[in-house]
Amino acid sequence: LPVSANHATDARMDVFCIGLWGKLQKSYIDVRIFHPGAPSYLPKAVKPLYREQEAQKKRAYAKRVIEIEKGSFSPFVLSTSGGAGEECGRVMRTLASKIADKHGNTYRETIEHIRLRLRFALLRVCLVSLRGARTKINYTPISNI
Repeated sequence: LPVSANHATDARMDVFCIGLWGKLQKSYIDVRIFHPGAPSYLPKAVKPLYREQEAQKKRAYAKRVIEIEKGSFSPFVLSTSGGAGEECGRVMRTLASKIADKHGNTYRETIEHIRLRLRFALLRVCLVSLRGARTKINYTPISNI
C-alpha cells in the first residue's frame, strides 16, 4: 500500500453495500463533510475543494479497498454550504436509478426523496452535535445490581 494509505488495522469505511456498481460487487463509501468558509479554504474556489477532498479520501482508502477488500471505493464529499462532490452525485444518481427501477417509481421522485432524506439526516446530526441528545439516560443505582 502507498505511504499515504491508511494502514491502521481497524481502518474502515462509513458505508458498505453490495451491488451498487456491479452485480454482487462490494462497494465501500466514506463520507467527508467540510466547511468551504474555513480560513484555510477561503483563497480557493469551491469546485477544486471538492476534488481535493475526494482525492484525499482516495489516497487514504482506495488502494486498500481494491487490493485487500477486493471492492470499489467512492468518496462521498459534502460541504456545509449544501454542495456535493462529483463522486457523491454519481453515487446518488446510481442509487436513485436502482431504487426507482426496483419500486417502479420515477427517477425524479426517487432522487428527490434521497436528497430530502439526506438533508434531514445531516440536519439531525448537526442538531445533536450542537445541543446533545435529548434522550434521558436511566442510571441503575449500584445498590440494585
